[in-house]
Amino acid sequence: MNFRIAIMGTPVSSGNRGVLALGTSLINLCSSASQGGKVVLLLGNRDNQPASFRVGGEWQLIPVVPCRLSPCSRPTDHLIWILLMSVLYRLVPLAGIRSAIARSTPWIKTVVESNIVGDVRGGDSFSDIYGMKNFMVGFLMGWSVLLVKGTLVQFPQTYGPYNSAVARWLARFLLRRSFVIIARDKESQRVARELVGAHQEVLLSPDVAFSLEPSCPEQIELDPPLSGRVPPGVIGLNVNGLLYNGGYTRRNMFGLNFDYAAFLPKLVEELLAAGPGELWLVPHTYALRGQVENDNEAAEKLRDSLPPVLRKRIRMITAEYDQHELKGIIGQCDFFIGSRMHACIAALSQGVPCVGVAYSRKFFGVFESVEMADWVVDARSASQDEALGRIVALYQQRNRVRFGLMQRADEARQKLIDVFSDMVKGITPNVCVSSSKPVLSVRG
Repeated sequence: MNFRIAIMGTPVSSGNRGVLALGTSLINLCSSASQGGKVVLLLGNRDNQPASFRVGGEWQLIPVVPCRLSPCSRPTDHLIWILLMSVLYRLVPLAGIRSAIARSTPWIKTVVESNIVGDVRGGDSFSDIYGMKNFMVGFLMGWSVLLVKGTLVQFPQTYGPYNSAVARWLARFLLRRSFVIIARDKESQRVARELVGAHQEVLLSPDVAFSLEPSCPEQIELDPPLSGRVPPGVIGLNVNGLLYNGGYTRRNMFGLNFDYAAFLPKLVEELLAAGPGELWLVPHTYALRGQVENDNEAAEKLRDSLPPVLRKRIRMITAEYDQHELKGIIGQCDFFIGSRMHACIAALSQGVPCVGVAYSRKFFGVFESVEMADWVVDARSASQDEALGRIVALYQQRNRVRFGLMQRADEARQKLIDVFSDMVKGITPNVCVSSSKPVLSVRG
């Protein structure tokens, strides 16, 4: 049997190009580390249609095995059925019965046949900050893997924070039974170490999206249109629709210290006064009009709120580009400001000096991984004037950090290759089903 890696927790269809960047990068890292091994996706997905991802420079169809809570799902794809069959698989040692269970339940069959089953939780959902329901669904999927295989891998992600003791206990339960745990920032590494104790290692690596391959479109669709080449000195600005609208609650869900929507026009005015070039509004999440996630609609409102003299120096990305193309477009910028973390990673990983306007601690850890922690402006603690002054000051310093950032981005990509290569090399073909303790320690 060829080496097989099953990945949990990365959506295959989303307007959020950040989660797709994470999924594409993870698939490529796993495929490369296993020298072309088969990758399968275990997802809370509507159907089992294969998903298209670019792997090794070519588009490939990646198999999808769904797990759902909907009453409309096939019974054998329902989470409750999967959990019941996983418990039965664990309790009954007879090979014939286990084989029948696996044949009846695609999720379990995939887990059994995979050398590695790993979870990434969308990068930052190994926490209850997005609600206990989402955390519990992720936990139950992970628990089903433990019941069948005895252990799993935690791919590079953020761990915590945990607002409830129950979430913290459940997180500890999964982590202590994971034979590889990889954190994407030092604070997450500390949190995970606190949960698992000294007997278990927690590795540290950059975010997997540092390895995402960029692909700039031949013609970038802009409003107003661009004639000729990209001009020098372009400032890129990613407007986060979720922050612009106050979060899912529309009532400053993330506890920002200033009005993000009111802050942006002032930021544009300050940046255009500081530099002679033009400013591009770059979305990183697409959604239907009226939805809180829509970056494009928020960017339109920002542009329309500006005086005509400033609008003349502003262009908006109008087409819906994939994660590779958006990264390529961001790579054309001389300086970038982002409030979507993966938009910031797209800049940092290409050596583009970038300021992160942060709404959570995950920004600091990612920027710290390439020694750019000072380039995070925390909107939860900074005042509007402090944020404006800091961003303009960093804009003036952009050329001082560019070369060093490019070097550290190269080092981050190599670190990811090394961590995934060591992980695959250390995996035995079949992990004992009865194992309840970590069986592997990988040092990256």
